[in-house]
This record gives sequence, C-alpha cells and structure tokens, in this order.
Amino acid sequence: MIDLNAPSIYEKIIQDTGHEQVRLVINTFRDVEYISLRKYYLDFNEEWKPSKDGITMPLDFENSRKLFEGLVEILSLAESKSILEDEFKDLLDSIYLP
Repeated sequence: MIDLNAPSIYEKIIQDTGHEQVRLVINTFRDVEYISLRKYYLDFNEEWKPSKDGITMPLDFENSRKLFEGLVEILSLAESKSILEDEFKDLLDSIYLP
C-alpha cells in the first residue's frame, strides 16, 4: 500500500473549503512515481490528513497522456460553453428561464 503521508514530489491544492481540500499529489513508493487526486481533511489537531476518497495510479507516460487528453477536452468544452453563453445569452435565458 502506498504511504499517503510520505513526502510528496509535487503537491497542488485544487479545491479548499476550509475544512476539506482536494489535492493533486505525486509520491514515490518503491522507486515508482504515483499520481493521486485525493480529498484531505483537518483532524482534531488541525493537521491535514489524506482520506480514503480519491484515486492513485502509476505516473507513467500512458496515464499522463490520457489525463492530459481528458483535461484538454474538459477545457475545450468549458471554453465552448463560455462562448455560447456570451454570444447567445438572451436566447438561452428565454428558453431556460421562466
């Protein structure tokens, strides 16, 4: 089992609600790098601890490529949505708002 408390090579807080965080973390275990997207919580001593909620997988080229492809698709959809909302706001409002 990967030690989620081991020092990380890379760590980025993706979301922070004050009592819960979602972190993107890269750790090494037995000379293999792993990438994790995991929820962290504040314990009673006000220290951040990893929860069981999340995923961990080897950080290899294929996994990295698929993650990157997915993020590019999500960003493209978000950009398209923003453009549609900006250009067709009145029409969308007339359809979806009472």
